[in-house]
Amino acid sequence: MCQRPLCVVFAVMVSMCMLLSAPWAGAQGVNLVMNGSFEEDADGDGRPDGWSTAGRREVLQELVLDTGREGGKSARLTCTAFEGGTPDSHAMICQVGTVGVKRGQWYRLSFWTKGRDLARSSCQVALSNTRPWGASGVEATFPVGFSWTRVERVCRATADVPAETSRLQFWFASTGTLWLDDVVLEPIELKVEFHPRIAVEGVGNPVPNSSFEAGTMGWGSYAPNLRTWTGNVYSQLGEIDDTTAYHGRQSLRLSLSADRTPVYYFDYFDPVEEPIRTLLAAHVGWIPLKPGMPYVLSCALKADRPDVPAVLLIHQSSGGEIRHAVRTGTEWQRFSFTFKPSSEFVWTGVGMDLSAARLDGATLWVDAVQVEPGETTMEYVPRAEVESFIETPATGNVFLAPDEGLTVDLSAANTGDQPRTVKGRLVIKDFFDKEVLTVPVEKEVAAGSTDRVRLTDLLRGWRGFFRVHWECEDPNAPYPQSLRCALIDPYEERDSAFGMNHAYGWSFLLKLSKAAGLTWMRDWSIKWNTVEPQQGSFDFSKVDPQIDRVLAEGLNVLALLPFPSAPWCSQADKEVIRQVVGEDKAGYLQYTVAWRPRDDALFRNYVARSVDHYKNRTTHYEILNEPLYTTYAVPARFGYGMKDYLDLLRIAYEAVKSQQLEAQVLGGLGAWVDSSWVRRFVNDGGLKWCDIMDSHLYPVTIPPEMYEQDLASVWETMQARGEAKPIWLTEFGCYADDDPYMTPSTIGDAAMSRAHWPTEREAAEALVKSSACFLSHGVSKIFFHAGTCGPINGADGGGIFFEYGGAPRKMYAALSALANLLGEDFRALPLTVVTDRLRGYLFGTSRGVVAVVWAVGEEPVSLVLPASVGALDLMGNPVQQAAARVTSMPVYLTGQDGGALRDLLERAK
Repeated sequence: MCQRPLCVVFAVMVSMCMLLSAPWAGAQGVNLVMNGSFEEDADGDGRPDGWSTAGRREVLQELVLDTGREGGKSARLTCTAFEGGTPDSHAMICQVGTVGVKRGQWYRLSFWTKGRDLARSSCQVALSNTRPWGASGVEATFPVGFSWTRVERVCRATADVPAETSRLQFWFASTGTLWLDDVVLEPIELKVEFHPRIAVEGVGNPVPNSSFEAGTMGWGSYAPNLRTWTGNVYSQLGEIDDTTAYHGRQSLRLSLSADRTPVYYFDYFDPVEEPIRTLLAAHVGWIPLKPGMPYVLSCALKADRPDVPAVLLIHQSSGGEIRHAVRTGTEWQRFSFTFKPSSEFVWTGVGMDLSAARLDGATLWVDAVQVEPGETTMEYVPRAEVESFIETPATGNVFLAPDEGLTVDLSAANTGDQPRTVKGRLVIKDFFDKEVLTVPVEKEVAAGSTDRVRLTDLLRGWRGFFRVHWECEDPNAPYPQSLRCALIDPYEERDSAFGMNHAYGWSFLLKLSKAAGLTWMRDWSIKWNTVEPQQGSFDFSKVDPQIDRVLAEGLNVLALLPFPSAPWCSQADKEVIRQVVGEDKAGYLQYTVAWRPRDDALFRNYVARSVDHYKNRTTHYEILNEPLYTTYAVPARFGYGMKDYLDLLRIAYEAVKSQQLEAQVLGGLGAWVDSSWVRRFVNDGGLKWCDIMDSHLYPVTIPPEMYEQDLASVWETMQARGEAKPIWLTEFGCYADDDPYMTPSTIGDAAMSRAHWPTEREAAEALVKSSACFLSHGVSKIFFHAGTCGPINGADGGGIFFEYGGAPRKMYAALSALANLLGEDFRALPLTVVTDRLRGYLFGTSRGVVAVVWAVGEEPVSLVLPASVGALDLMGNPVQQAAARVTSMPVYLTGQDGGALRDLLERAK
C-alpha cells in the first residue's frame, strides 16, 4: 500500500472543487416574459399586449389594464361569475407561446400582486406545456392581500418546455379580482447544497466512524435494488460485532437469511412485498468531491462462507450510482475501486448483494471504509483518532414514558496510542427552539478503546418535541450533531380521529404511528386487477399481507377499492389513452382501469367477493378514488359524468351490504367540499349510496379557518336534504422539513407543494388548527398523505411525521398531544367561539371538555383562568400561570363545563 500525507492531498483536491465549480448559468438577467410590466398596449384596446384569458365559458372574466403599483400600468383580472367542477374551471390571465424553459435549469419567478374578494385569498401560477399537457416544475401558490406585495419563488425546471407550446398562467377558482405587475421569469445561477455536508478539510478519510469503533452511530442502511419509488430501508439493520475486526476492536455485521430477511411493503400501484436481498451499510451525510477527478473507495470485508457477492457503491447527488461488485470469503480482505464522480456530492455504501445469488442468506462483516483522492489505495486511516457521537436507546428517539424523561448515550472512540479526553456540552432545545437544558460532558478515553456515557432522566415530566445537540470540542467533527426526539404519552385507544393515506412500509413506523394516535391506514391494495387478474380467478394472496401487517399492529384499515375496472374488462379506448400517456406503460395501465367495466355485474361481483374475503378484518370500504375530476376513476375527460359514478357507487353499496350489513361505505368525489362536483353529488342523491362522504384537501398555506365556511355550507346542505352524513378527509397535506437533504428543496408534486409550510413549527400549528376547524364541522376522520419513507440522505418530506430512522418531526409531537386530549369518543360541541380577536373550538371527551384556542391577528389575548380550568401548550405541557397568554399558536383549555369555557373565551380581552 502507498503511504503519503492523505489529509493534505484530500484538502487540496476539495478546495480546487470549491474554487473551480460553477453551475450552468444560462442567460441570467433576461426576462423570458413578454410585456411583464404591462406597459405595452399597441392597439389601444385597454388590454395588455401578449396576455389573454382562459377558462370555461361559464366563468365570466375580464382582463383590462389598470393603474400599476408605481403609477404605471398593471393587469387587472376580474371574475364576476364562476362555475367549478372541470379542469378549466378557473379565472386565468395567461401568456401563450412565449416562455420556454430547459430541464434542470433554475429560474427566479417574481411579480407584484394584490387582490380582492378571492376565495381563501390565494392564487396559483405555473408554466405548462400544452402539447402534450404537462408540468414544468415552475409553479407556486401564493397569498393575495389588499395591498401590493412582491412574490418571489425559485424553481428548477423538471422538463423541457418549448416556447411555442408553453402557457404561463396565473389563476384562481372563484369570483374576485386579481392585479399583477412586473412579472419576471429569468434563469439564474444557483448552487444546490446537500445536507448534512461532511467537512473534509484537514482529514485524510472523510467517512465518519468508518471502522465502527463508536458503534453504528453515523450509519444507516440502504437497498439499491428496491424497485419502488415509495420508500427504502429506513433504519440501521446492521449490528456491531466485537468478536472480529479488520481495524480496531469491532466491525459491522449484516445478516440475511430465510427467516431474517427484511421485507418492504407498500400498497400502490401494484402491492409491493419485496424482500431485501441487497443490503448495504451507508453513512449519514454527503462528501464534497471534484467532478471528473479520480477517487478510491475501499473497505474491508469478511463473510461467513466462501464466495459471497458484495458491492461497493457511490451514490451521487445527481441521482446516478456507481457500483463495483466483488466476492469475499471467510478471511478479512481489503477491496477497492477507482471512480470519477459526475456530481459534486456523494455518499457511499458497502454491503452484500444476494439479488442474483443462489443463497438463502449470508452474513457479511464490514470495516475500515475509506474514501481518498487519486487512483491508488492507501493504508486505512480513520477520520480522526478520537470521534464521538450521540444516540438514544429508543426507536426513532421517541420516548413513551414522559415521567422517565430522555436517555442519551454518548460514545467516544479513541483509536490513538495515548489516552484522550472528550469534552463538550449536551444542549437540548424544545419545540419553540428554546434552550431548556445544558449538560457539560467530560470523559477520558483510554488508548485503543471506546467509552460510553449514558445520560438519563433528562427533562423528566416534560412532553413534546426536543432537539438534542452535541457540541463537542473537536475541530475534526464531520458535521453538527443533533437528534430529533419526542417525549409523548402513548395513545392507548383503538380508534382516533387520525390516520394515514397509505400505510408506512415498515412495522416500526406503524408502531410509532399508533403511539401518536394515527390509528387508521387507508389501504389501496384491493385493486380489481390485483385480486381478479383474469375473469373468475380470484386471488387475494398479494393483498392479505398488506392488510394483515396493519392489523397486527393494532391499527384499523380503511379498504379502498380505487378503480372501476380491470384490464380484461375495461371499456378503455386504447388510442384515446395513448394520445394522453404516450409510451408511459404505468400511465397506460392506470388509465385503462379508470374506465367503466364492460359489464357492471362483473364490478358487483368484484366488490362482493372482496368484502366477503375481508369482512372479518375491516368494517369500512371506500368506493373509487377521486372519480370524475381526476384520471383515477371514470374521468370526465373521457366522457363520463355523474350518472356513471352514481351507478357504480350504488352497485358497490348494495354489494357491500349484501356481504357485511354493518359495514360502512365511503362515497363521494374525493374533492374539497366547495367543488361543484361535490355539490352535484349531494344534490343528485349520492348520499343515499354511502354512509360517510369522502373529501380530500391539499390546502394552501393560509389560516386553516379560511376553509371553515366551505364545510359549514355543505353540512347545511346535507342537513336541509335530511341526509347529513359524517365526512372523512381521507387525504390531507401538511408538510414541512426543517432538515431538508438539499436546498433549495421541494416536497412531492404540485398538490403537496401547495401544502408545504416554511417551518415545522408552522406546519404543526396548522395541523392542530385545521383539525379543530374540520372536526367541529362534520369531519370525523383526517388521513394524512402519505406513508412514504425515502432513502438515507434522500427526500422524505412527503411522509410528514418522520425523518430517517423514525426520528420525529414537530408535527408528530403536536398530533400526539391533540390525539390524546380528544381520545376516541370525542364529539364536537355546538359552542364554537369566533370573535375578532380569538377562536375557540370545544370538544366533549370521556375526561371532560377540551377547547382548542388561538388568537386572531398579531395582538395576544390574556385569559384569566379560574381554578376549574387548566391550560396546556401545543405540546401538552401545563401552563403554570393563572393567566394564559394566547397567541396565534394554539393552546388547550380543559375543564368539565363546556358552557363555562365558552363564556370564558367570549369575555376574553
